[in-house]
Amino acid sequence: MITTEGTTMSASKLFIVQQFVKQGRRLGNGQTMQFKTAEEARQRADRDGTRLGHVVGVVAVEQTVDVETGEVLEEPVVLTRHGEVPAEVAGE
Repeated sequence: MITTEGTTMSASKLFIVQQFVKQGRRLGNGQTMQFKTAEEARQRADRDGTRLGHVVGVVAVEQTVDVETGEVLEEPVVLTRHGEVPAEVAGE
């Protein structure tokens, strides 16, 4: 639970893997997957990173959100990344 200005929020950490594919000259979102732990997300992204082909990039992030409102409470933390990913996702 996080308390902000008298309100209590139910915070939850999400562990997400986002794949990226080429759409012409641009990068587009591929499959998005959610995992129970940071380690599971990191392992999946690392595994996908060794088999880049149609998927040209992959990133695993940890994101803290308010489970009731869906509000993002903290900036995402990049756990690992491989291949081509957008600069804003890569933390550059």
